[in-house]
Amino acid sequence: MSFKKKWGSTVCLTMSTIVLLTACSSGNEGSSSSTTPSQTSTQTSVSQAPATPAAAPVKIRVFASDVNQPIPGGKTMDDPTMKYLAQKSNTDLDWVFLPHGQYGEQVRIKFASGDIPDVVGGWGINYELLQNEQIIPLNDYIDKYGPNLKKMISQAAWDEVTTNGKIMAIPEGQLGNNVLYVRKDWMDKVGIANPPQTPDELLTMLRAFRDKDPNGNGKKDEMAISGREKFSWVDNVMTMYGVDAFNRVLVNGEVVPSVISPNMKQALGFFRTLVEEKLIDSEFLTNKRNVWEQKIQNNLVGAWVHTPSLAWDWQDKLNKSLPGIGANVIAIKTPKAPGVESSGTSVRASNKSFMVTKAAKDPAAIIKMFDWLVSQEGQEYVNFGIPNVTYKKDGGKITYDLKKDTDDKTALWRPSTFNLVAYNRDFLEIQLGSKEAADKVDSAYKVAASEGMKSIVAGLPPTKLPAKPELEFSGTLFQEAAAQIMLGKQPLDYFDTYVKQWRAQAGTERIKYETDWYNSNKKK
Repeated sequence: MSFKKKWGSTVCLTMSTIVLLTACSSGNEGSSSSTTPSQTSTQTSVSQAPATPAAAPVKIRVFASDVNQPIPGGKTMDDPTMKYLAQKSNTDLDWVFLPHGQYGEQVRIKFASGDIPDVVGGWGINYELLQNEQIIPLNDYIDKYGPNLKKMISQAAWDEVTTNGKIMAIPEGQLGNNVLYVRKDWMDKVGIANPPQTPDELLTMLRAFRDKDPNGNGKKDEMAISGREKFSWVDNVMTMYGVDAFNRVLVNGEVVPSVISPNMKQALGFFRTLVEEKLIDSEFLTNKRNVWEQKIQNNLVGAWVHTPSLAWDWQDKLNKSLPGIGANVIAIKTPKAPGVESSGTSVRASNKSFMVTKAAKDPAAIIKMFDWLVSQEGQEYVNFGIPNVTYKKDGGKITYDLKKDTDDKTALWRPSTFNLVAYNRDFLEIQLGSKEAADKVDSAYKVAASEGMKSIVAGLPPTKLPAKPELEFSGTLFQEAAAQIMLGKQPLDYFDTYVKQWRAQAGTERIKYETDWYNSNKKK
């Protein structure tokens, strides 16, 4: 497929990509360059003519999530890791990290106050900014200044940030979404030979975790499975029934959000069983991240959901917190309920993204910076840090000092902030320090890539209908109804009452818009 054809693809803008923002400003492609011009000289009998001065560093301000990592404090250019990126891209960076949990709200406040960056991070395309024409198309800039971006980021990832043929963001490519992790050593201890393939088999395994003391402490303190606040990090359990937080499904000829699908009622019924039988952590709706992690690391949890990239991180933490017990974390394929075609979280080829706003005076310099990050040299920086500080390269062989990178507090936030390439298996083994670690992560990625639900509205153009975040998965209407049902405060049939309330508040316009589009495009 030619690259020109590649840019003509369109994508579905699901509500999972929305970060509500407002902005106003304008800009154009500047004349400054992010590379130093070649210098020439002319010898005379008296003196040497002065060299052409290097272009001044381009000032770039960025808003991005801290992705719950320990990010550097102080001024951006005072941090050695940031300064190195700035030097390599001839930029003067002001990289503003905002708390992941409040990212959308914090960015919204800054935009409303007139604090408009050159680049704003997100996930996919920001729906509201796109509608208000506050982010710029990047096709021409990427075509001219992004050869490495073209080469290293997959077609599918570009498709997810393309609408009406316009590239509206730079995506981070990825191989799959969340996976279901299980303690294989617990499975062995309770006599479960094979990973569960159906909800009933999952229940059998979780009941064994509850009843047979797999952590060996003689107490009934095992939490067969756990989750986090706002009904999060239980995605794969929900998707056993073909629904997830943000997908659309076809119900009686209508394209509707999963949150009102009859299959969501079945999923909530499964969680209700988990609660009634004490198979799930009693605090699964309120756990903060640190509390949730501590429970897992303290040998109390047998199954949980998280990202494939952290497979070895979980194993390593358990190795350190539970030395000598043989903890073994594996990623398993998500079970499927009868009649469900696909389980596992929605298929997405991209993760985080970076959009260029109209405030940017030099979009070309921004593209050049990101292009360098996916070059060979840039990938080495993303994965290993600063040459001769946290890694050395001799004849093509890389020696990585993980301890130095960790001690410098850069090993976690640098890859999560700057990575745009799905993953490099060879780099992974160097970075993690062992084949065992790389194999663990590689295996989790393969599980993630082998499953997942595809969107039935991929390519849907954005609508100008107002967004109603209160009706989404994270909105109060669903969250409150789901909690009432799962905790046994309302009968399962209360879901039908909730659906009527949802439809009364949502109206019919968006469902009609998406259904009409689906019907006219499903055979194409």
